[in-house]
Amino acid sequence: MQPKDAYQHTAVRARRLLNMHDALVNTRTRSIRSDWAKAFCDLMHWPKSAEIERIDSKHAVIILRDGSVVTPDDFSRDSADDLLRAALAFGVSAFDRYVHERVVKGIVTALKKADLNHSQEDLQLPVVATIRIAERARRARTSGEPVRLTNDVRNEVQELLHKRPFQSWRELKYAFELIGVTGLDGKLQAAYRLNNVDTLKTQLGEIAKRRNWIVHEGDLVRHQRGGACRCREIQPKFVHKSLDFLDDLVDHLELVD
Repeated sequence: MQPKDAYQHTAVRARRLLNMHDALVNTRTRSIRSDWAKAFCDLMHWPKSAEIERIDSKHAVIILRDGSVVTPDDFSRDSADDLLRAALAFGVSAFDRYVHERVVKGIVTALKKADLNHSQEDLQLPVVATIRIAERARRARTSGEPVRLTNDVRNEVQELLHKRPFQSWRELKYAFELIGVTGLDGKLQAAYRLNNVDTLKTQLGEIAKRRNWIVHEGDLVRHQRGGACRCREIQPKFVHKSLDFLDDLVDHLELVD
């Protein structure tokens, strides 16, 4: 699996959630007509006594039969907004996984070079991790199997770094420094043909901040004292633009090595 493949797999799932939101928000404001309901039940060979609800969206018509675990309220704009929040969270997860995969793929080769940068020099594995590597090497030598120290180091680094999020600009720069890429700002500035990368930093920061509100705070408005629970407003346009931005950023990071 290549880093871009990992990104694409999760990014597609984010887009699917976004499309579901766009397709499922109920625009219907009136009750279903009794003659239409009767004709539909006849068409479906449902009992004439069956009670149904109709959901109209921009792209679909959904019929809820009596006993359904979902109700028309579940298709309201406020309820459907959780699909937007989930899409944004998945989008950031896709980006995070991409950066992790870049590090895992390239770190062992990068650390074998003579001129290590500060971040590489400071990278440390826990003592228990080094003990596990040594023990696996000892067992391999005893049994006559190949000693795969490089693979063992890569696996331990992977476990270590997967506990660390790579979602902010600072963490992105650190991740690329681990694989020997310094001066990331300048490289992306050239790739994007920008005067500076301040707008990129700001947009990534806003996306990551909103993701954290969603994941860690339920996207609820903060209150100093008391007050009812209320979600922060989220717009489809913001999520669309955020996912487009992450797609574009990953495409430009693919040019950096």
